[in-house]
Amino acid sequence: MKKFFLILLWAVFSVHNFSLYSQQKYDFVAEAGMDAAVYRGPEAVKYPFRYEGTPYAYTESFLSGTLVYNGVFYKGLLLNFNAHRDELHLKMPSSGIVIELDRRIVGEFSFGGRSYVSLIGERAVDGLQEGFYQMLYKGEDMLVKKNGKSFHERLQNGGSSKGAFRFFDPADRYYVVKDGVPVQISKVKHFTKVYKDKKKAVKGFIRKNKIKFIDMDDNDLALVEVMEFVDNN
Repeated sequence: MKKFFLILLWAVFSVHNFSLYSQQKYDFVAEAGMDAAVYRGPEAVKYPFRYEGTPYAYTESFLSGTLVYNGVFYKGLLLNFNAHRDELHLKMPSSGIVIELDRRIVGEFSFGGRSYVSLIGERAVDGLQEGFYQMLYKGEDMLVKKNGKSFHERLQNGGSSKGAFRFFDPADRYYVVKDGVPVQISKVKHFTKVYKDKKKAVKGFIRKNKIKFIDMDDNDLALVEVMEFVDNN
């Protein structure tokens, strides 16, 4: 009788555990809903230390956005771009788990008022490092920004890594893609090298409007202004 009771107890416990596992799995699928495919992927690797700044392009916050993933369009996803690792991250709304999306099947995406393109594989541009690029301007030519973050570690306490000061700094790069050829723009005057046939006009526009590299957001606006001028003149 005792043996029968133990077997019965084991059976009840096993069924309970299986139901709990099934419920957890069901809850995951229920959260993903119709968009379950986009939530399948490895959890994003966390940094095992404290740091200043952020490895993400602009902010640690995940913002609502859109994504083309494996040819399917999704909207209302919580997205963020890790510019240090060149990874697109997706946060599950209820659990808070952050997933690293498969870069091979990521197409265009946008969040926080910024748009990105994938220049990977068949979409790669000769002369550009493969990865995700922020689309700043697209007319006759294309202006893209490679969001980057460099990691620094300053040792303290006699050179020990314990208590080291770690931080991320912006390391952005800008490119004009003209006739399929990318040219890095590290100074506004580099536009005159790209558009030699409009050199005098471009140089005059830059001088008249006092366009310079100042900070991250102003850089974007300044370069877009030059591209608009080139397209309209």
